[in-house]
Amino acid sequence: MEFILTYVQKIPNYPAHYHTLTAQVISAIIFIILLYLLARIFTWFCNNYLSRVVKFFKAEKWFKALTEKRFFTALGIVIAAIAAINLHPIFVSNKIAWLETLMIKVTGVFVLLSFSYLFYTILNTLDKLYGRNPKIPIKGLVQVFKIILFLVTGLFFISLLLGRKPLYIITGLSALAAVFSLIFKDPILGFAASIQLTMNNLIKIGDWITVDSAGADGNILDISLTSVRVQNFDMTIVSVPTYDLISKPFKNWSGMYEAKARRIQRSILIDVDTVKFLDEEMLIRLKKIELLKDYLEGKEKEISDYNQSHNVHENVINGRHLTNLGTFRHYAEEYLKSRPFITQADPGFTLMVRQLPPNSQGIPLEVYCFVNTTVWTQYEALQADIFDHLFSVLPEFGLYAYQQPSGRNLSKLIK
Repeated sequence: MEFILTYVQKIPNYPAHYHTLTAQVISAIIFIILLYLLARIFTWFCNNYLSRVVKFFKAEKWFKALTEKRFFTALGIVIAAIAAINLHPIFVSNKIAWLETLMIKVTGVFVLLSFSYLFYTILNTLDKLYGRNPKIPIKGLVQVFKIILFLVTGLFFISLLLGRKPLYIITGLSALAAVFSLIFKDPILGFAASIQLTMNNLIKIGDWITVDSAGADGNILDISLTSVRVQNFDMTIVSVPTYDLISKPFKNWSGMYEAKARRIQRSILIDVDTVKFLDEEMLIRLKKIELLKDYLEGKEKEISDYNQSHNVHENVINGRHLTNLGTFRHYAEEYLKSRPFITQADPGFTLMVRQLPPNSQGIPLEVYCFVNTTVWTQYEALQADIFDHLFSVLPEFGLYAYQQPSGRNLSKLIK
């Protein structure tokens, strides 16, 4: 600044009391132009040469993300800001207090915004790389850090303009805490929920979730700070508030995919009137079924020995006897075990056919097992094959599935 003042003092007929002010203004203008040129030079250098360091390590994915999010441009501006801190004493004099204060604030704001912009590009890069990664869904956390970055930047910006310490600003803003909590209610709740969902690995991109309260039943497309976007199987898109996934129940089907098996749990309603003891004719016929032969022979001997030991003769009620329903239940279990697509290796994959409490529609006979596929179409086809077969063999056991009377049934009664 002193060398500029020397030249200003040589200007003929120029008032002496304006020499310092003129020199300081010229110096400030040169300082700003120099910062602009330095920023252009450093950003050009970082984009064309420093970026090659990332390419050298064959990090093509990182290079594309950093370039797209303008990280190298922000880095060049930060280097220019660091240069501004060192060049400031050279171009700014303390002879004019108000101009010195103004230049200090301008330089401080430039440095603050430069570093904030750099951190912002870093967050954008992380969001680009991992925001939609199913294993590391950090988009919500990135948004949280962006909010923190904006708040901190705003705090220091106000502090620089007012010439007060940040703590003083925080104390003044504490009175507005209730207002801020009302305005930023959703981001605050979303912030807490996002951390819990991410840290506890409750959901990730691509998971199939069911949220009955929001009408969501499909795959997660995006996880943000305040909402989770779900594409339903009818191709509609539902936005579920992030906090709802913490405060309300939802179902995540990812465990099914990890287990590579899907459960079948469906019942056949047996007409109670068709349940009876096996007679000799039916017993002989059922023994011809390969899956039942050993079971019936073993049961027949066991029951015969029991009845003889207890002197059971004429009255069937006094002894033990096979029923068509019990025999069919065992057949259904053996049939499921014989199917190659039924998962039985892991103890966690229960296989059973059980009788549920009777109701007004008959006796529910529930099939409970797991098939070794999670593909929806294959699962439905295998489930249909199982029940097609079971419904078809019911008459062989003298059993019929319950069905509410229809017009056809009533017309038969009238005839």
